[in-house]
Amino acid sequence: MTYHFALAGNPNSGKTSTFNQLTGAKQTVGNWPGVTVERKAGRLRKDRQVLIQDLPGIYSLSPYTPEELISRNYLMEASLDAVINIIDGTNLERNLYLTLQLLEMNVPTVAAINMIDLLKKKGLQINFEKLAYGLGVPVVGISALKQRGLTKMIEAAKHVANTQPLPPRYDARLEAGLTEIMAILPETIPQQQKRWFAIKLFEKDEAIQTMCKLTDSQQAVLQETISILELIFKDSSDAILVNERYGFIEELLALAVIKETDQHLAFSDKIDRVLTHRVLALPIFAFIMWGIYYLSIQTIGTIGTDWVNDVLFGSWIPETAAHWLEQLQVAQWLQELILDGIVAGVGAVLGFLPQIFVLFFCLAILE
Repeated sequence: MTYHFALAGNPNSGKTSTFNQLTGAKQTVGNWPGVTVERKAGRLRKDRQVLIQDLPGIYSLSPYTPEELISRNYLMEASLDAVINIIDGTNLERNLYLTLQLLEMNVPTVAAINMIDLLKKKGLQINFEKLAYGLGVPVVGISALKQRGLTKMIEAAKHVANTQPLPPRYDARLEAGLTEIMAILPETIPQQQKRWFAIKLFEKDEAIQTMCKLTDSQQAVLQETISILELIFKDSSDAILVNERYGFIEELLALAVIKETDQHLAFSDKIDRVLTHRVLALPIFAFIMWGIYYLSIQTIGTIGTDWVNDVLFGSWIPETAAHWLEQLQVAQWLQELILDGIVAGVGAVLGFLPQIFVLFFCLAILE
């Protein structure tokens, strides 16, 4: 039996590393139609009957970027057996936001928690059973870097292929509003996708509105439902759903994740506690920026610039070049062109390199 899986996940979640480990060098690389976003697909090294599509890295399925639009359209239109959601285990809250949106689409999903080898260093303990129960889909711990859990992940994807997950449920008042919106949707929309379409209409997604082609009376029901819920929640419709999703994630993580005390946290996490402090963060940031400027412009960078201008291009290179030009009996006008034009011009430009190097070196350390 042939399986067709898609890998979806946030940028830097290890999704592409997972894809490379699964498919090896046998990949098809190109661009998605109409855009310059890279498209990669391949077959599983250990099972050539499994086709894997690597979707662009995205944070959500709201079509604000070409990558998000590509991923959403692919999930809507492709005949997928399952989606494997690669999740950065060290940043669950942000990554699970995309997971909830995948579940809202009602596509068969496996949640693959990547970087499990780093969880202990981060002071995190994840109860995978509770997380799976809360999400309603299989949850597998993997390490793309160390090739751990990948076989189990593929087996889980095969197990859920062509099944329908239970989408996450939110506030009862919001669910009642979504039910009203579902009732006005055209019959052409498959039943299993109606709730997702209702969510998108509630979020005022223009692409979905165009696709649904609602009549005036249906539009009136939609707008009335949105207005009532915005009044109840005292927020915009899209913000209501954002808050509901993060509320769901917060409750889920409270049950499934244990954070160790500060003395067990990694040194970098302890530093983050200070650098991201709500009061100290901005003064520290300003001090760091001043320090980078001082190092690159006032001290180390300036020493390098002075040496390039005064020594390297001030005496060494011009004197050496003049000596060889005289030895070769080059015409006076050509000597002036080379020494006063080319050498002096290159020296003026290269004189900034030490300062630029120090600046980017400091920025690289920060990154």
